[in-house]
Amino acid sequence: MKVAIVGVGNMGRHYASKFKILGYSPILVDTNPNILEKYDESYRKYTNLDEALNKEDIEYMFIATSPKLHIPLAKKALERNINTMIEKPPTLNPKELEEAINLAEKNGVYLGVSEIELRSSVVRNFQKDSKVNVIQAYRLNARSGYINPFFDLAWHDIYILQYLFGNIKLKQVEDKGDIFEIYGETDKTDFFLQVAWNYPNVRREWILKTKEGEIIFDFVNDTIKYPDGIQEKKDNTDKLELMIKQFIQNPSFESSYRALQILEEFNKFDIKERIN
Repeated sequence: MKVAIVGVGNMGRHYASKFKILGYSPILVDTNPNILEKYDESYRKYTNLDEALNKEDIEYMFIATSPKLHIPLAKKALERNINTMIEKPPTLNPKELEEAINLAEKNGVYLGVSEIELRSSVVRNFQKDSKVNVIQAYRLNARSGYINPFFDLAWHDIYILQYLFGNIKLKQVEDKGDIFEIYGETDKTDFFLQVAWNYPNVRREWILKTKEGEIIFDFVNDTIKYPDGIQEKKDNTDKLELMIKQFIQNPSFESSYRALQILEEFNKFDIKERIN
């Protein structure tokens, strides 16, 4: 099976290595030939996506470029009836994502958006029927990415909230530069989320307040601690490998529909994009 990754720097390089582990025939596409030179000849390599599409019978495509390019590149694959997954955020414009979803549906293929944290031990092992009154969430990273932390880091926590607790509604967003504070609610609970780039102490943690006490999600160590002291440890499943396999074996639009709702909520606030 021929599987392509478009954009081999940053996150894309992880996809490239996982394709080999999973036994797929990897095709790498990146406009920077210096990046491609780092890979041996067992990889098919292209600096131009159109050339790759013309020469290779690609069955699945993953896109990990700057967010500005996600939808234009995805449309090229969808027009050729290729199931496609794009990194988050898929775009900053909900209309663009909706058009891409419609194109995929018209052509009988699937468009997905990366939701790697749904494959974490924390999310997979949490009992979704647990009654949670309020959530305090923190995703504070030491480094920075393509885009400001509202559109990048908060994205992870918002799709996890959707998956575990239902539809989300953002009530307030405070832009403090490299730090954003977000207040909102889901169908089942209220939440506060703080995200930041260039933070001195890495923290990726949720505090879920219940009648019995606090449940702690530790996303750094991928563990859950319950009020009675019992700890659910990481089960050593590789998140990226699982996400790739699930999309290839059972593709769906679920992640795209969640992403569309997130973008519609984000679009209610006038947040500067600050894309690199």
